[in-house]
Amino acid sequence: MRFASSIVVLAAIVMVTFHYWQRLAEEVGSPHRRWLIAWTVKGVGVPLFVWIIFNSGIVPGVPSLMTEIELARARGGFWLPAFLRVMAPTVLVIGTYWAAVSFGWMVADIASNVTGENRGEFIGLISLGSFVLVPVAALVLYSNGWAAAGLAVLIWLFPLAHFTVPLVVTKKLPPMYSRAIAKMKFGKYKEAEMEVIKELEECEDDFEGWMMIAGLYATHFHDMTTAGQVIQELCEQPNLTGSQVSVALHRLADWQLKVGGDPTAARRALEEIHRRFPGSHVDKMARLRINQLPASRDELRERQQGKPIHLPALVDISDEAGGRHSTEISKEEAAARANQYVEKLKQNPDNVPAREELARIWAEQLGRVDLAVEQLELLSAMPDQPARKLAEWLSLMAAWQIRYRPGSDTGRKLLERVIREFPQSPQAFAAQRRLNLMDVEQKFRKTRTAAINPADATDVAPRSA
Repeated sequence: MRFASSIVVLAAIVMVTFHYWQRLAEEVGSPHRRWLIAWTVKGVGVPLFVWIIFNSGIVPGVPSLMTEIELARARGGFWLPAFLRVMAPTVLVIGTYWAAVSFGWMVADIASNVTGENRGEFIGLISLGSFVLVPVAALVLYSNGWAAAGLAVLIWLFPLAHFTVPLVVTKKLPPMYSRAIAKMKFGKYKEAEMEVIKELEECEDDFEGWMMIAGLYATHFHDMTTAGQVIQELCEQPNLTGSQVSVALHRLADWQLKVGGDPTAARRALEEIHRRFPGSHVDKMARLRINQLPASRDELRERQQGKPIHLPALVDISDEAGGRHSTEISKEEAAARANQYVEKLKQNPDNVPAREELARIWAEQLGRVDLAVEQLELLSAMPDQPARKLAEWLSLMAAWQIRYRPGSDTGRKLLERVIREFPQSPQAFAAQRRLNLMDVEQKFRKTRTAAINPADATDVAPRSA
């Protein structure tokens, strides 16, 4: 049983030694596993083999050096238990001596690799640890003799190795871009670029730094080609997550639109997300944005210039000649824009802004009120539309009927419907004002007609006899 216990202890010693050598190897490239196995064979296996050869008595002409084993063999009985009993402490002595040498070598290797600010901490740990542990080790050696020398040294060196291995590598601080940001605020973009590059030299795979470099090229140097190359190279880094790749390509699409004025290039950047992560959440988000991109540079310029704010409750319900809010454009340009919105609706029929703009173009630029009203009716039929938008669309249909079809009674009916279905809305108050104005205008026209031709306004009374 003592022999089995000694084997278990030896295995534990070897495993612990392997563990700390592996930790050191990860930091400074110390001997790898093959070297450790060879060192274990030389330091543990060979001594045990030599001891067995010289103490088992199995070699002819070489008697056992251990008296207890030799006596057991001389009696002619079963001598193996005596052999194992004597061998048990030998296993522990060899194991502890080997481990002591290993940890001594390890501490020396650590000392040669600790640099910078960690050097002082290393010296402090070694000094304090030795002050506490050397007396304990000396007491073990004094109590058990030279057989316990390996254990005594191990008691001293093992804690030192445990606490000093982490000091081998200086902790890397994350890149700091405060200097670069400060220089950008003062308009020193070239100097800011150099500051970012300096930080990236210390941490080559920092996502934030590469995005900052690409942003400098795009927004301050107006070099979209280089910015695109930086983003593409960044997306090829294996340590990037899907979300980071998506953020980088979305940012590139933003720059292509705002700086480059190129919707096609922006679409290519977003399609790259679809190519890399098909069917994923980031792919769905990219496809939604692709559907909302301008179809051409002209449409992008129109969006960037800004559109007039439509207030159907206060303005659109008007038949005045100057009541239009859309900029006058040629019929050909209006038809081209209408076709662009039609293509967008083919890709996404639920695109509310596109359908609303298409209706405005048809009514206010092309005079196709029937098609415009049809589009607004489709919008009103969509589920979960807010009451504010429903009232606005209904008011807009009424405005078009009044403005472009003055002889029809449809506009009045639509105004009455706004008041009935949305009584507390701003559109309802505007509709009521418009109805009142229409009644006044109608009375004014009748009065004016009567003044010009009284016979048409009232019945002529019969003459008395």
